[in-house]
Amino acid sequence: MKIKLLSSFWFRSVFFTMLNRFSLIVFGVLGYMILAKKVFPTAAEMGVWSLFLGLISLIEIVKQGLLRNPMIKFLSEPEYQGCKNKVQTSSLITNMAFTLVIVSVVFFFGVPLSRLLNSPQLYPLMMWGIVILLLMIPFNHFEVLLQAHFRFQSIFIGYLLRQGVFVCSIIFLLLFFKSSLTLLTLVKLQIFSLSLGTIALYFGAKEYLYRGMDIDKVLMIRMFHFGKYIFGTNVFSALSSSADQFVTARMIAPTAVAYYNIVSRLTTMMDVPSIAVADVLFPKNVEAMAAHGTEKVRFYFERMVGSIISILLPVSIVIFIFPGYIIQIISSPKYLDAVPILQLIILFSFFRPFSYQFGATMDAIGKPQYNFWVNLYSMSISFLFIYLGLKRFGYMGAVYGEIASIPFIYGVIYLVLRKTINVSFRNVFRNVWVSYKELFGLVKKYMHKPVYEPEAGTAQGAFKKPM
Repeated sequence: MKIKLLSSFWFRSVFFTMLNRFSLIVFGVLGYMILAKKVFPTAAEMGVWSLFLGLISLIEIVKQGLLRNPMIKFLSEPEYQGCKNKVQTSSLITNMAFTLVIVSVVFFFGVPLSRLLNSPQLYPLMMWGIVILLLMIPFNHFEVLLQAHFRFQSIFIGYLLRQGVFVCSIIFLLLFFKSSLTLLTLVKLQIFSLSLGTIALYFGAKEYLYRGMDIDKVLMIRMFHFGKYIFGTNVFSALSSSADQFVTARMIAPTAVAYYNIVSRLTTMMDVPSIAVADVLFPKNVEAMAAHGTEKVRFYFERMVGSIISILLPVSIVIFIFPGYIIQIISSPKYLDAVPILQLIILFSFFRPFSYQFGATMDAIGKPQYNFWVNLYSMSISFLFIYLGLKRFGYMGAVYGEIASIPFIYGVIYLVLRKTINVSFRNVFRNVWVSYKELFGLVKKYMHKPVYEPEAGTAQGAFKKPM
C-alpha cells in the first residue's frame, strides 16, 4: 500500500495548506520582529499584545470544534447529500450562537479577566476585539465550506490578505506615522485586514453557499452532539498549548510571557507540516474509514507522522545548536533569556505530530469522545506540572513542567491509538527512514538524469547519460 505524495490531490492540497500555514507564520514572525525591535520598548507591552492574540486565537480554535469537523463530516455523509442547505444552516446558527456567548463573556467579564492576568491594558483591546469576533462569523463559515470542498487555494488567498495586509499596514505606519502605532491601533488594523480576508473567502465559497435558511432541528442537534466533543477537545487542547503563557502571566509577570511567546512562535512554525497534513487528512480519512475501515486510516497515520518527523529532525538540530542566533533574528538581544526555554522545548518537538494527527484521526473514525477525554486529561496534566514547576523554579519552571508531563500525556495517546487503529511506533519510525530513502532516491534520480550532449557529426546532438 503506497501513498503517491506527488499525485494531483495530495500535492495540491498539502502544498496550498502548507503554503497557507507558512505564510501565517512568516507574517506573524515578521510582524513580531517589527513590533519587538522598532515599536514597543519593553517586553511588558509585547506580553500584553501576546495575551490578546492568544485569547483571540484560543476563541477561534475552540469555535472550529463546533464548525469544521461536524460540517465537513455531515456534508460528506451519504444520507445528507440532498440536505446540504440544512447542514450549512445548522453550522451557521451554531456559529452565531457561540459568538454571542463569547461576546457576552468579554463584555461582562473583561475587567476581571484583565486583572487576573495582571494586564489592565488588555481590557480596551478586548472590547475592540468584539468586532473581530463578529467578523469571524462569516470568515470561519466560508473557510470551513472551502475546506469541505478541498478548495485550499482559496483559503490561502483569504489568509494571505488577512495577515499580509496587517503586516504591510504596520510597516506603512512605522515609516510615516510611527507615533500612532499603539496597541489599540494594532487591533483596528486586525479588523481592517480581517474584513478584506472575509471578502476574499466569500468570492471563493459563493458557488457552494446555501440558498436561504433551511432549519432542521433534528440535524442541528445531531451536529451539535458530534461537535460538542470536538468543541471540548479544542478548548482543552488550546488551553494546554497556551498553559505556559497564561499560568506564567498569572504567577510571574507579562514580561516572562514574552519569552514563552517567542518560543511558541518558533514551535508553531515547526508545527506547520503537522497542521497542514491534519487539515487535508481529516476529510480524506472520513472517506477512507467509510470505504476501507481502520486499516487504511492506520496506514495514513503511520505514513504521515513518519514523514513529518523526518522534516522536523534536521530543523530541530539546527535550532538546538544555534538558539541565540534564531531568537535575535526574530526579536532582539533583550529576549535572550528565552534561549534555555527554546533548547529544552525543541528536544522533544518530534512528539507533537502525534497529538495533531491523533485528534484528526479520532474525529474521522467517529470517536470524538476519545479525543475529548484525552485532551481533558492532557490539559489537566499540563496545568498541574507547569504550576508546580513555576512554584519551584520560577519562570523556567513552565518548561520543566511541560517536559515532565510528556511521558504521562503521550503514553496515553499511544495506548488509545494502539487500541483503536492498532498504530505501531515501530512503523512510524520506519516511515521516517522510508521518507529519507525516498528523498535520497529522488536526488539520485535527478543526479543521474540524462543530459543533452552534442555528438560529433550531428547537427542536433543526442541524449547521453553522464559517465
